[in-house]
Parts: sequence; C-alpha cells; structure tokens
Amino acid sequence: MIATTKLMSREFMRDPYPALRQIQRERAAVPVENGGFRMWVVTRYADARRILADPTLQRDLVKHRRAIVAQNLVDDERRPKLPRELRRSMLDQDGADHLRLRRLVSAFFSPQRLAALRPAIAAEAGDLLDALPTNVPVDVISNYARPLAATCLGDLLGVPPDARREFPDWETAILTAPSRQEVEQAGRSLASFAGVMIEEKRARPRDDLFSELVQDAERGVMDHDELISMITLLLIAGMEPTSAVGSGVLTLLDHPGQLAAVLARPDGFPECVEEVLRFETPFRMLTPRYLDHPLELDGVTIPAGELILVSTGAANRDPDRFDDPDEFRADRCPRGHLGFSHGAHRCLGAQLGRLETTIALEALFTRFPRTRSAGASDGARWRPGMFMRRLDSLPVVLA
Repeated sequence: MIATTKLMSREFMRDPYPALRQIQRERAAVPVENGGFRMWVVTRYADARRILADPTLQRDLVKHRRAIVAQNLVDDERRPKLPRELRRSMLDQDGADHLRLRRLVSAFFSPQRLAALRPAIAAEAGDLLDALPTNVPVDVISNYARPLAATCLGDLLGVPPDARREFPDWETAILTAPSRQEVEQAGRSLASFAGVMIEEKRARPRDDLFSELVQDAERGVMDHDELISMITLLLIAGMEPTSAVGSGVLTLLDHPGQLAAVLARPDGFPECVEEVLRFETPFRMLTPRYLDHPLELDGVTIPAGELILVSTGAANRDPDRFDDPDEFRADRCPRGHLGFSHGAHRCLGAQLGRLETTIALEALFTRFPRTRSAGASDGARWRPGMFMRRLDSLPVVLA
C-alpha cells in the first residue's frame, strides 16, 4: 500500500507555497489524497513541462475509471460522483477526439474575434467601476472581478443576460466547494443549465459559441454527452479571469512600488499580467492525468496506473527556472510560465484571459491609483480546494 502525504490544510489554503516548496526541494513527486483518490503531485518546472507535453499521459479518466477505482481509491466517502456527461469535453479526451472537439471552438478565440471583443470588455469594466462607491470598503471580487468575467463570458457564449446570475456560483462550487455533496449539486446544476442552453439555442440560434456547438451536434460532429460537457467546460473555464483579476489586485496592493512603476510605464499592464499569472497562478494544480506506464522522475518511480497532478503553482515558483521566484517583479517577463498550462491541452482561451485581466487591472488602477486594502492583506479570504487559487473576497477602498 502506498502511503499518502497530507497536503490540504487551512494554512495550505491561505498560502500553499511553503508546503509545495518543501516537496519541490525533497522529492520529484509525492502521493497525496484528493477527492478520495491517491494522486502524485509533481512540483518542479522541468518535470511539469515534460509531463504536460507528453501525449502518453492521458486525460480521459472515464475510459480508465475501473482501473483507477481499483488501484487509487483510498476513501470512497470523499469521492464526488459527477454526471458522466460532464466529463466528455475536449479537456477530458485525448488524441483525435481531443483535436476534433478543440477545432470546433478554436475559431471563436481567434485574434480577430478577440480584437472585436476588446471595446465591449473595456466598456463593461468602466460601467462596473462607475457603480462602485469610493472611500468605503467594497469587495472587488463580488462587485468587479466576477461580474466582469460573467458578462464577457455570457456575451461570447450567448448566455441571455437574465440567465447569468447563478452559473458563476455553480462554477465556483464545482471547483472549490469543501464538501462532496456541494460539488455534486453544482455538477447537477451545471448539467441542467447546459440542457436549458441547448433548448434555447435550438429555438433561437444566434451568432454565439453555444449556438455553433448545438448546430455541430445536430450535424453529428459531436454527440449529446460531448455537447453537454463542452458547454459546461466553457462555463467553468471562462470564469477563470475572476481568479487572475482578484490575485492581480491583491498582489499589486501588496507591492505598491511595483504598482507605481506599472502605472508610470506606457503599456505596462500586459507585462505585469504575465508576472501575476506566474506569481499567483490561478491553478495550484491541474486536473489529473492517468499514467498507463511507470514514470521515472529524478529517482522517484511512479507506478503504472497512477494519477498525476501537475502543480503549475509550484512550477511557476521553481528557483531552477525563475530567479527569486517568491519575489513579485511586474517587469520580469516570465517567458515560459505555465499559468495557462502547456502542450496539447494548453488553455484555448489564454489570450482572452490575458485580455480581460489586463483591461480589468488597468481600468481599476488607472481610475483609482490610490486604492488600498480595507484590512490586512493576510486576511484576504481564499477559496478552499486542491485545484484553484482563487480569492473568495477582497475588500478594498477605491481612491
């Protein structure tokens, strides 16, 4: 029996980097328990990049579910049971099926489409800032980062304005809820919402991504489970700028000298956003990969049949890759960071995420350059969970 290392704790939720750095120093990989399963955490940059680019490590866990349950399940009481149709998106498939599904949505993330979205994102950021009070505490997550991401995503996907209120809560819960029951309920809610969107787009198709996917399914290019799963994936992944914007605000407030330097430089924010994505990577860990052969990592042998978690949060603070990695430098230019993963499953919406985060941070700090935290920065509330690094709330005073 392979013993697992306890990683999850209240301290890990607040600041995961000391624990991840200790693993990074001592061993190339360690087994931990997550969601009732044993998984091996990989923290070093070179190993992470190698694994993410390796096509022999598989994302289709449904295909191997019997072997995974037999070998890696350590606590059935902690295992969330999500609907199968939530696990057939491009994120959950390999090889030709992954490429087929990825190509169906790639055109919506082209440079031309993104350029056309810029004015609307900037206008929404401005409208949200117009509505915020100054010189009193306001939660920048619930009043700015989340509604900005939800509006931009809703416009791209074609979610009607009156249907945008609840799905961000379900998206947050499926990734970070502390109990199995909450994760399962969020999964059911998202699957049901996807079904509603399918019926909406069949009845009233528009020039949006959900309408395009429904038409692809009707042409037989994808099956029903894949359609449900793709819609759900886009709802979840498209809210990730919430994490980057929140972390960016907190990090810049914690480093006022760096903020002043960014504000003093023309076009300083795009460069700063890259460092935010390295310094506070939105994912502590990427969702697991399945290993059907033994893997050697610097003296550690991970047996065949195991699950691997790549810690992009740790890899982006690996001192063998980045000098003084725990120091935030807004002008660092951290080329090769893994904030959007790497390899075949690299985030398709990376450029959109960069665009939203850049516009959001620049709009806020250009208008309110004397913004300050409403309390001690170490009191910022982080969401629980192994995967996400996302603030639950961040009270600030805009000035």
